[in-house]
Amino acid sequence: MPLEISGIKLYSVGEIAEMLKSTKPTMRAYFREGKLMGRKISGKWYITEDNLKKYLSEDYSVPVK
Repeated sequence: MPLEISGIKLYSVGEIAEMLKSTKPTMRAYFREGKLMGRKISGKWYITEDNLKKYLSEDYSVPVK
């Protein structure tokens, strides 16, 4: 269940790993590399629902210059 602060849903590394059928280490690497935009809160990575939607809607079929 996501953490909610002031009406903003925050998903943990474990939650997004499960949703994306990936692993926690991979998700942490995505945060470090900037592929996922999140914040560390009390030493743990979290991503907002809006940033997760943005990540999921990006089109990777077009090469980035």
